[in-house]
Formats: sequence, structure tokens, C-alpha cells
Amino acid sequence: MISSTVKDLPDYRSMVQDACLRVDTFPKMMEHLPALDSDAIEISLTMVEESDIYIGIFAHKYGYIPEGHDISITEMEYNRAVKRNIPILIFIMSDEVPVKPKDFEKGEAAEKLETLKAKLKKSKVVAFFESPKHLKGLVIHSVAEVKKKLKAGKAEQKDQGAAWAKSLHYNAEIPTPPEAFIAHPYTLLQLRGLIGRKQELELLTDWVTQPRYEAITIFNIVAIGGMGKSALTWTWFNHIAPQEKEWTGRVWWSFYETDATFDNFITKTLTYVSGRSKDELKKLPSSEKQATLLRILDNDPYLIVLDGLERILVAYARQDAAFFNDDTALDDRTANRIAGAMGLPESGSKSFVGRHRLRKTTDTRIGHFLRKLCQVRKSKILVSTRLFPADLQNRVGQAYPGCSALFLLGLSDQDSLELWRAYGAKGSREAMLPVFQSFDKHPLLLQLLASEVAECRDAPGDFDAWEKANPEFNVFGLPLVQVQSHVLSYALRGLSTAELQTLQVIAGFRMPASMMTLKALLLEKQKEKKEKAGKETEPIFSSETALDQALTILEDKGLLGWDRGSNRYDLHPIVRGVVWNNLDAEKQYEIHGSLRSHFEAMPTIDDYTQVESIEDLRPAIELYNSLIEMKLYDEACKVFYDRLDNAIMYRLSANTIRVALLERLFVDGIEELPTLSSKEGQAWTIGALAHGYQFSGLPGKAISL
Repeated sequence: MISSTVKDLPDYRSMVQDACLRVDTFPKMMEHLPALDSDAIEISLTMVEESDIYIGIFAHKYGYIPEGHDISITEMEYNRAVKRNIPILIFIMSDEVPVKPKDFEKGEAAEKLETLKAKLKKSKVVAFFESPKHLKGLVIHSVAEVKKKLKAGKAEQKDQGAAWAKSLHYNAEIPTPPEAFIAHPYTLLQLRGLIGRKQELELLTDWVTQPRYEAITIFNIVAIGGMGKSALTWTWFNHIAPQEKEWTGRVWWSFYETDATFDNFITKTLTYVSGRSKDELKKLPSSEKQATLLRILDNDPYLIVLDGLERILVAYARQDAAFFNDDTALDDRTANRIAGAMGLPESGSKSFVGRHRLRKTTDTRIGHFLRKLCQVRKSKILVSTRLFPADLQNRVGQAYPGCSALFLLGLSDQDSLELWRAYGAKGSREAMLPVFQSFDKHPLLLQLLASEVAECRDAPGDFDAWEKANPEFNVFGLPLVQVQSHVLSYALRGLSTAELQTLQVIAGFRMPASMMTLKALLLEKQKEKKEKAGKETEPIFSSETALDQALTILEDKGLLGWDRGSNRYDLHPIVRGVVWNNLDAEKQYEIHGSLRSHFEAMPTIDDYTQVESIEDLRPAIELYNSLIEMKLYDEACKVFYDRLDNAIMYRLSANTIRVALLERLFVDGIEELPTLSSKEGQAWTIGALAHGYQFSGLPGKAISL
């Protein structure tokens, strides 16, 4: 329970909220309550009754005194916490903090406040804060210590193991429409929100409101990584779409999440729109669920966003997709073009018929469903993707009826300057536009460069001064992929050793990393199991406060995204790729070794018949991938055989995942033998992959094996 006066301490309360979320503690705050007619005293004291820890923040306001009472609601909350005998943490504003006259109490209320503060100082250990950030650090440290005491002797190993496994993926509650179902919150939006893209936002609004776009059901935003397609769609979905049209419901689904399979999308979205239970729907055949979902979307106006659709296309449907470079995927084999698309020059709009294999969906049933979606009348489907799905293109390269596309390019000149200045960087239009143009006004690169220039020691924000201090900086004439590395290398230079190590560890993950995981890898001593010699590594951070400070700096620079709801951390694919590829092989091996130890320690479900979903297998899948990255192929094969094979094959029939995992054992391609030391292991793996192909609808590949 966060207790304080509200109007005079908004920044402080916001920081305390973040502090609680950072240490996996849910903050109860008046700001989170809907407008209620209930008695204010009753609501406040109920919040205290439902809390495990009380946090009191006191400045120079005493708070509201209800009619007929002698003390404020704030003091009542404190008294109730004392009566309940729950842990109480008290933080008082230092007298050194400058405060506006209007935020000082006067008269009798001032006397009551001084009396309360005297009581607090006498009965409790009090910490004094000097700024919002200082208060955040104090709260993180204090709450973390209290949590340790509360959990001491109570947490069974089984419960702890379940908590570890649960932390690997985000499980959003499925609400009742019209409340939006955000299955996977977007965490990588620029710190100050979306800058610019006014024309694109207006186009999306026209798409759902103007009669001339009525026939377009699926609208695709197509762009390379870092162009801001997810930020654009997220902003429009949350802040504009609900105002422009009355929807029966809205769904945000991101295929970037490891658990965000197509089957999960169908089941959970149908649960949301139909009101039926997920367990009931799981028993239905996939074809029946798809038909029911299509029927509902055809009858009622729902808005569905499919973010990162490229992850279910052949080019990106791979276990190492998080490290996959656009330049590797976007070649002639993808022919990422479509006749008549918006945002492409006329010379680039011709169709490359027959050269689009990598843009096909991994499962033909998914492609068939997407084409069926095009025929839906009432609902609208917004897709963000790096590749335009070939299944939504006809044989002559035109968009399938009911479908359209916008190829998102760099920012406009004005948007580029606004983004540059929003991060505290300076420079005239004449001086800066040529620099921006050298990397196609790429939003992410522009943001990272602006963050670095804003922290120039000699002249903060002055690009000329920064450029003089960094004479080797030169982005002119370089291909975009090299510009990405060049700009990011400067963004990384200003980081401390601990901050850089944090970024490197997170870069080793294929998915967002939870705070529970980061604390285990960065805050606690790690015992690494190595064949040569066992050694224990010292933690990178000495306290949760120090870890928080590093994470905050990385967030402020735009290098790291934080999902407050699930307390997980992620990197933009471009950042992840550059950070990871800058590491030498030994350092990469060391990080994967830490991940291996981490996932190896997680509990497993021994009886495969008890596995309910692919999420239950996530620790084993991540362990398998860590072993592959360490080139320990025999051990990886054993993990697959012991912990994954039966569940994936017989319990879940997750054959696409089976294929993606087993193909990683064929380092030299499936035309060669798997990279294993024994004939028996090779024979079994070849047969297992053949079964995966067979049940994925690829009998030709199965037969050759």
C-alpha cells in the first residue's frame, strides 16, 4: 500500500510505483481505482487491509480530514497498518528539498503533521529522501529486504520453481469486452512516446472510418526493424482507435513472444470474443475454433492487431530469430514487394512472381486462415511485419481482395527534427538533415544518436561539439547495416562496465528477461559448471538499488524496454544484434553458460501427459537452445529426448516447433548428418526430424530423411 498525500507528490508516487514493480511487488494506489461512490475512508482502509507491506511517504501536506473526524485519511491508513502489525516503511522528505509555498500546510493541519512526523520518527526507522529518483532507490532496497524476511522459511522449493517457470512468459488475464485484451504489451516505445508519424496515424484512422476503405479488412504496415511500425500501431491502437470508432472489443497480439503461437492466438482470441472458457475451447478441433472466430469477427466490429507477423513466416520462423539480421532475410528470395502498395516508389512496386518462398507462412493452414480473414466484413485486422505475407498476394503480385499494405519509410524532415530535439539534442535544420538522411531518417538510430549527443560532457546536446569530440564518427556513404553498428557503438561507449554487462546478458536471451532472472544472473553469485574447472563468478551488482539504476539508465538511453506489468526487459532486435555480435566467442560462450545453469536449475514436468501447453516446456526449450549455442550438441540432443520429445510429439502435436528445434542439430544443413558424436544419436535425430516434417505437411522432406 502506497500511502501519502496525492496532489503535491505525483512524481514521487510514480517513482515509488516503479520501485515496487521493479522488485515484483504490486503497488496498491488510489490512482488505480475507478471513480467510486464508496466512502473514501472505507476504500483507503480496505486497501491497507489487503496489503502485505505499508509504504508511507510524508512531505509538507497533512492530507484530507473527513468531516466528523480529527485526523486525516493518510494518518488513518498508517494507524490501520500499525494495528495489523504488517511491515511499515516510512520515508520523509528532507528539509533540503525545495518546495513551493502552496505545498506547505498551515494552521492546525501543520501542527497535526508535525505531531505525526514526530510519532513516526520515534516509533519507526525513517529514511529521508531528496528527490524522486533517490526515493525510488530507497524503496527498492527497503521492499527487497522486507520481502526476504517475509519469504524466509515459507517458500517451498516447488513453489519457487513454479514461480521461475511462470516468469519466462507473460500471461495476460483475458478481460470481458469491450475492455481491450492486450496479450503481450509493447515495451520498446520511445521513452517520450511516439514522435511524428501524423500522416500514417491519420491513414489508419481513415481506414476504419472512411467508406472508401470499407472493403479493406487487413491492413499491413511493412518495414525493416527500427522504423517504428510497432510503436505506430501501439499508439494508434491505444490512444486513437478507441476514440474514432465504437468497437465490440480490441485485441493486441504480438508474435515476438515465445508463447505467441498461432494456435494460442486462435484459442485466446476466441475465448475473449466468445466468452467461453479457454479449457472448453482447447478441446475443440482447430478448424472449428477458426470457423467460430471468423464468424464472430464477421458479425461484430472487433479490432485485432497482429504485431510481428514475420515470426510465423518461413524467413523468421527459427529458434534464433531474435538474433536474425534483416539484411540476411530481405533478399531476392523474399521479393518483399507488392503491386500498388503505398509507400513504395513506382520502380519498386513490380511483382517478383515465384520469388517469395520465405514470405510464406510456416503452416499452410495459417495462410488459409489469413485469406479467410480478408473476407470478414465487420472487424478490422491491423498487421505489422517486416515482410509482406505471400499468402496475402495473388499470382500476379497484387494484394489479395480485402487486403492492402503500407511500406513504412523513414521519418519526415520535421518529424526527424522533433524526435532529435525531444531527446535534448540540438542543431539547425540545415546542419542536421544531411546527417539524418545518411541513415534514411531511421527512427531508432536517430533516437540513439540523440541520446548520446544529449549527454556530451563538453556541451550537452550540441552536435557540433560532440562531433569534434568524436572525430572518427562518420555515417556518410555507409550501407544502413553498417550505420546501425556505427551509431550503436557510440551509444554503448558511454555505458559503465556494469551497464554494458547487463545489456550483454539480456542480449543473450531469445525473449524478454524477467527481473527474477536478471537478479539471479546479475545480483547473485553464479556457480558455473564447466568441464575444465568449476568456478564461482562474483555478482555484477551489489544491491537491487544498483541494478535498478543501471536498468533506468539503459531505459533512458532507449537501449532497453521495460514492461511494468510483467516486470520483464527486452531489447530491440537491432540493439540485440549489434550488442551480441560485438562480443567475442568466449564472452558469448560465458553468457550462454550462465543461461544454461539458470535454466538447468528450473524444475521440469516428468510426466509428459501432464504438460498443458508449450509454456510448460519453456525452461527445457531455453536450456536446449543454450546448449546449441555452446555447441554442446550431444547434451542438447539428450535434453530434447528426455524432456521435450514425447510432450511435443504426443501431447501437443507441436510439429512446427519440433522441426525448428531439431534442425538446429543439423549444423551443416539437413542434407548432411546431424552434428552428433554417435551413430545411434544421428539415426534417432534423423528419424525424429522426419516425423516432424511428415506431420507438418512436408512429406517430401520427410521421405528424403
